[in-house]
Amino acid sequence: MKKRWSTAIAAVAVLLSASISTQAFAAGPFSDIANIGSKAKIEALQQQGIVKGVSDTAFHPEDNLTAAQGISLIVRATQISLAAISFPSAPTADGFYTKIKNDAWYTEDFVIAHYNGLDIPADIDPQAPLTKEQFTHYLVQAIELTGQYPTVKMFIPIQDEQEITIAYQGTIQRALLYKIVSLDEEGNFDPSHTLTRAEAAATLYDAVSFIEAHKDNVAQEPETNG
Repeated sequence: MKKRWSTAIAAVAVLLSASISTQAFAAGPFSDIANIGSKAKIEALQQQGIVKGVSDTAFHPEDNLTAAQGISLIVRATQISLAAISFPSAPTADGFYTKIKNDAWYTEDFVIAHYNGLDIPADIDPQAPLTKEQFTHYLVQAIELTGQYPTVKMFIPIQDEQEITIAYQGTIQRALLYKIVSLDEEGNFDPSHTLTRAEAAATLYDAVSFIEAHKDNVAQEPETNG
């Protein structure tokens, strides 16, 4: 089922809310993002009441992004869900994740990701940091669940391609074509780089902006049976 997106900002209304605990923190100006490259994006989201810090004035932009935080952000930012799937009883993480407890704050997001076909390892550690290639791989899969997006049929040379997990090469190529990630000045992707909270926020902002920019084309596509 095709989704319509009101605005890029609205679509990321939960951006980074899943990356902190279920505690509520008062909004305030972040005092620790002055030298962060994605400062403007973080501030724009904060001004809309979207981004929350880990305290009244701290965002902790350089903290590592964990798998739990990353999957929750991806699921909520792209708005994938279980709405179109019928279950005889409420689905749990049992049976397909070995390290995800059924009562964790992020469990539902992992269940949603699983039933929507995201290629997440069964033994993923929710507290382990996510690498750039992992986050990109999961994010592109979720984006493509929201519609069919046009891409130029071209191959972008990546200098460190041999370091990229083979199963992730296709999604990373599409992420580059979607322009939600980029290569460095030397043409490297740096797949094993551990993402920070600030980097994840910037990438998600760009991803939802991409979806927003193509919403009319997606909405006009005819429905098909099958």
